[in-house]
Amino acid sequence: MTSKPECDAVIVPPVVSIIGKPDCGKTTLLEKLIPELANRGYRVGTMKHHVHEFEMDKPGKDTWKHKQAGAKVVCLSAPSGLGVIRDTEYDSPIEELVHRYFYDVDIVFTEGYKQEAMPKIEVYRRSIASEPLPQRDATWTAMVSDIKIAVDLPHFQPDKITDIADFIIKKFIKSEQKTNTTLLVDGKNVPLTPFVEKFIKKSVLGMTSSLKGCDKAKQITLTINND
Repeated sequence: MTSKPECDAVIVPPVVSIIGKPDCGKTTLLEKLIPELANRGYRVGTMKHHVHEFEMDKPGKDTWKHKQAGAKVVCLSAPSGLGVIRDTEYDSPIEELVHRYFYDVDIVFTEGYKQEAMPKIEVYRRSIASEPLPQRDATWTAMVSDIKIAVDLPHFQPDKITDIADFIIKKFIKSEQKTNTTLLVDGKNVPLTPFVEKFIKKSVLGMTSSLKGCDKAKQITLTINND
């Protein structure tokens, strides 16, 4: 079971928005990217922005009946997952959602959020739209399209999932990962994902900084005997 870290150890993963006009392949791209990254050992979170009235629970189910009866928060808990439906008075900012719910992943993909100031990858198909999204700005980091777009951005064909994943790892995940934390288990160096590396570093630094004489430590070596 994964538990949320204490506030001073919360890790905010990089957020990348997959954008594009309707039916250009945003969801299809994510359906291929998620398992590609997961197979490489990365934890992926996704967020879908919906501008209309919220609707997720199935009519007739117990949780739906609870909500219709007036419950402000409805939770469905099971050994394999947790679902929460909660009333809100505003459209929650991305930063708040990521901080609260995505603390244990290496990267978060959002679908939508074209107006937010976050890195964006646009998906475009000429057979669906006559031209890409307008008003492209510095937050655009790549194009995934069936034709080469005349812009100064990396371009990927939609079926080149390995290449797209390589780009995302190098630009967003690896750039967030520090290289000054190592883990040795029985003398063997264990590769760390960005989340684990940051969590270990922040947790150990947070605990040792409160100890006498350790508030300005430059290097920490921790050995645990598990006999």
